[in-house]
Amino acid sequence: MRTLHRAFAPALLAALITGASFAAANPADRAADEAAIKDLGRRWQDAWNKRDADALTALLAEDVDFVTVLGPRGWMKGHAQFHEAHARMFRTLFTDSHWTTNETHVKFIRPDLAIQRVLWSTTGDRVRHVKHGEPRNGIFTWVVEKRNGQWLIIASQNTESMPYLPGQ
Repeated sequence: MRTLHRAFAPALLAALITGASFAAANPADRAADEAAIKDLGRRWQDAWNKRDADALTALLAEDVDFVTVLGPRGWMKGHAQFHEAHARMFRTLFTDSHWTTNETHVKFIRPDLAIQRVLWSTTGDRVRHVKHGEPRNGIFTWVVEKRNGQWLIIASQNTESMPYLPGQ
């Protein structure tokens, strides 16, 4: 019996840590949660295209950790920093921007925690590394958590697909 316990203990611990036990949860609940998580990508697109920093910020937890394509220089902590930066960018860099959420993928970690990948594209951005009007593409990695019945982005990493340089 002790050998059996030793054999299953690591597997049980791994299942608890990774949320594998979530597979046994109600499939309808999981489907509804996955739909709600994927809807974050659609709501992001709608808010972006309206230049609505309030609606964009509403998708985030108060204590969000948000890293833009600028990396460490674009690291925003909390609602206030995120809102201020995006309100400013909507008046400058992104006045003509059009966002498209192309794909969303969800991987549950626990019933109330998931990783969401959002493949995106934009046009009309006024950024230094892309000719104005040229499309940009990238991928968000969002950590989303269900808080008080609502799925919110608690951490975000934005990675842009960089254009090839001439001669490469």
